[in-house]
Amino acid sequence: MSTEKILAEVGGGIGRFIINNAERRNCMSLDMWGRMGDVFEAWADDPKVRVIVVRGAGDKCFCAGNDISEFATLRSTPENIAHYGSVTDRAYAAFNNIPKPTIARIEGFCIGGGLEVAQLCDIQIAAEGAEFGVTPAKLGLGYKLEDVELLTGNVSAKTAKEILFTGRRFPAADALRWGLVNRVVAADELDATVEAYATEIATNAPLSVKAAKVIIGEAVKESAEQDHDACQALVDACHDSEDYIEGQKAFGEKRPPQFKGR
Repeated sequence: MSTEKILAEVGGGIGRFIINNAERRNCMSLDMWGRMGDVFEAWADDPKVRVIVVRGAGDKCFCAGNDISEFATLRSTPENIAHYGSVTDRAYAAFNNIPKPTIARIEGFCIGGGLEVAQLCDIQIAAEGAEFGVTPAKLGLGYKLEDVELLTGNVSAKTAKEILFTGRRFPAADALRWGLVNRVVAADELDATVEAYATEIATNAPLSVKAAKVIIGEAVKESAEQDHDACQALVDACHDSEDYIEGQKAFGEKRPPQFKGR
């Protein structure tokens, strides 16, 4: 499953989603947002995909956000602004709702919509030279409530104000200190670090990992909004699974378990 500007590869339990637009700093066209929605919706139910790594092509940019050159034609009227929003909203929803862990491999620039993509991932691993920023103030754009909520879900309100008021780029060290990324590593260690994380997750019990992701998502909600029945159903599915039996058997036999996701 691939297009010219979006590459989607699967192997060893790992889905690799590559923003393949390096000549334009991996900015996202409207068509690319549409393809993102297609890929993540397909991968949600694909048992061959246990964890997803998201990256930009090349080593200069993770993603520089939206393709601003399209705005004059694709965001010039209320109607096409609404259409543009519906396409990007679908991509974000498919990304955000996928019940599988996602890892952002960040190298180079991670700006605007690119930073939103990185924030939607469950784990962010960045190279030391990566640069981050959210730039609507530089473009005369408003930042939607749900976009601000995504940002403030990772950083304090005070930090969000600094990021949005200034629109400036900031280094990986600040991103780590503020909580926008999990780890910062040397550029020559980035691929090995990401691969180690993805491989370890892919070898774990898929039902357990799914339960953890969904239940963590519920745990951060207000108590009245939490779906306790759905959480318990996920826990019960783990206990009723063949993988639960395999995990105990492998432990007793002192060997790595071979989980099947059922």
